[in-house]
Amino acid sequence: MKEILDVFAYCGIRYEVLTVGEGWKIVVTEHGGHIFGPFSEACPEGIFWIPEAIKDRESYKQLIDHKIWNIGGDRVWIAPEIQFNIRERSRFRETLDTPKTIDPGSYTMSRDGEAVCLDMELDLESYNTVEGSMHAVLHRMIHPAGNPLRRLPDNEDLMREISYCGFEEVIGLDVESSQDVLAESWDLLQIRPKGTLFIPMYEPLRGTDHYEPAGDHESVADNGICLRITGDSRYKIAYRSAVLTGRFGYLADSETDSSVLIIICYPNNPSADYSEEPPLIPGDTGYSIHVYNDDGKSGGFAEMECNMPTLGKPTGIRHGSDRLTKWIFTGKTDGLKRIAGKLLGWKL
Repeated sequence: MKEILDVFAYCGIRYEVLTVGEGWKIVVTEHGGHIFGPFSEACPEGIFWIPEAIKDRESYKQLIDHKIWNIGGDRVWIAPEIQFNIRERSRFRETLDTPKTIDPGSYTMSRDGEAVCLDMELDLESYNTVEGSMHAVLHRMIHPAGNPLRRLPDNEDLMREISYCGFEEVIGLDVESSQDVLAESWDLLQIRPKGTLFIPMYEPLRGTDHYEPAGDHESVADNGICLRITGDSRYKIAYRSAVLTGRFGYLADSETDSSVLIIICYPNNPSADYSEEPPLIPGDTGYSIHVYNDDGKSGGFAEMECNMPTLGKPTGIRHGSDRLTKWIFTGKTDGLKRIAGKLLGWKL
């Protein structure tokens, strides 16, 4: 972590460090509002993905100076991508470009005890679904999250040889537009391949491809969907909110008997609108989880993505406040599998 913070200082990046578990810390940056880590003595390089450029401060500074979004960690954008990031639906690959107003944006950061706050205002142009513009105000508060297992009678047994850390993010979004422009908070967590991602469902339902097909990376289980995360074959796939539980998790592959389990808990609401659309299927909405697997050309990462309910004039709702939580467990793989059973309903 110290080496990474030295690079941040060299790049002129303001940051705050939060303790999120016994011996665990995260780093929140004002530039882009990214969250890095978690770091510990046992995991000094951090659990979330960060590009190789971090090993060379000049290379990383180039990313910062050119306002490149792909700097690692966990971040919050404003969706739908088809409306704000893609200029032409029929040429979605060629015209995909994240607005600099979204990332790095223009955050101001403040500290309030054991919480870090990030605030910004931005203006966005809309394409494809409706032409127009939107003014948005985004507020984020990040603070430590308690162990979700702590009230269970078998907590002590579950946590034997396991270490926990976690943080919660409260996201407030206000939007204003005279046109029918929609918007929703969109959390994207960059993870390190390889491993398996588990999406629990009340009834298994295959996802909808956005880019190249997920193909054999996706498999159906009795209680949901499994996705192989490899970082060397590009796909993006989305899952419908109606069958989702509001939790999904990732268990990293390991050559030892220890590993990492990341679980995201987010406010899935099938009654709400989710306005993201696959590029080539206009009007197909209702997806609250997206998973991206890189082909290696952007660094070889993958992303666990979840969307908050849609806001905007057509919904009659212009303010949203949502809470999502990241739970991270490290330790013996057999113990992590038991925890996945408790928190995801997944018997591994």
